[in-house]
Amino acid sequence: MEVQESYLKIRINFSSKKKSNHLIFKGDPLYPWKKSIFSFLENWNNRNQSVLMSFTSGTTGIPKKVFFNKKYMYEYAKKTVDFLNLKNKKIRGLLCLSPNTIAAQMFLVRSIIFHWDIYCIPPSSNPLKNIKESFDIVSMVPMQVYSSLKSLKKIRILLIGGSPISIDLEKKLQKVSTICYATYGMTETLGHIALKKINGLYKTSYYQTLKNISINIDKRNCLGIFSPYCINSFIQTNDIVHIISRYKFNWIGRYDNIINSGGIKIIPELVEKIIYPFIPFYKRFFISSIPDKILGEKVILIIEGSIFSIKIPKSIFIGKNRFYKPKNIFFIKNFIENSLGKLKRKEIKNKLMKNIINKHLF
Repeated sequence: MEVQESYLKIRINFSSKKKSNHLIFKGDPLYPWKKSIFSFLENWNNRNQSVLMSFTSGTTGIPKKVFFNKKYMYEYAKKTVDFLNLKNKKIRGLLCLSPNTIAAQMFLVRSIIFHWDIYCIPPSSNPLKNIKESFDIVSMVPMQVYSSLKSLKKIRILLIGGSPISIDLEKKLQKVSTICYATYGMTETLGHIALKKINGLYKTSYYQTLKNISINIDKRNCLGIFSPYCINSFIQTNDIVHIISRYKFNWIGRYDNIINSGGIKIIPELVEKIIYPFIPFYKRFFISSIPDKILGEKVILIIEGSIFSIKIPKSIFIGKNRFYKPKNIFFIKNFIENSLGKLKRKEIKNKLMKNIINKHLF
């Protein structure tokens, strides 16, 4: 393994047989970032072949520290490379995610196993801003992709995960030459267990699981994952899906977000798809609910930014869709999000509720 360092990036050539001594100093502004990368590499290469430490994202419950079997990480790495047909090829990659995430760690594992030549740069919202080189594969979260649209020509294959891809972003990706995949997974599954090609030739409308991973649904229509490479061979999620086969599915929304309004169960993500065309593309928004004396919960629309006039045609709320119509529209200056750019809906709603109560709007 050959390592070349600079202030802005680390180049790691896993195809090199040279051993390198890397020095990191606490006075270096990038010390925590570099330390995380090298600590993971040392952990991977130590004699303990049974486990690695990480933190769950909280997707299936409360975030917690867990231990992973290196053998399982190895198998998942191979499955992704086989899926993308990258085996026995000279690959140049870019790592621009936080090294503490499972996505970044699995990227490093693939690089080690298949001897990739990779560049590691500190995570930022616009990772390609000062990058002149071209790469075969890069993993990003949607927020990073949005900021990098004009520079995606430097990338051959792009894996997008961490949070759902907006309709607007997916539409914009139809115009780029980069092969883009949406990924589905979580820390508990050692990263993605399914991919969906969202642009170009042979794009699909569904997620395809990696080899030897199958799926089913429970009574809530929530996804269950069978995998021989997870901590548990079966993982039950709170993701509402439409099953096409044991290996293919469409993601619908989160069971946690369901609104019960007057006995009608409403999936916010479905409503968001309906009203998306009538909200400016640069505005972030989501559907939520607030307490109602008659309905129990009533549907509301929350938009980020200053107040502006919005017109949503009444015609889209006819038939079954009549229950989807937001009863109120609220504006919040800044949305709360996690490190991956994923909206923290509950926290945003709680912030809104405090404002409503303080202003006696009930």
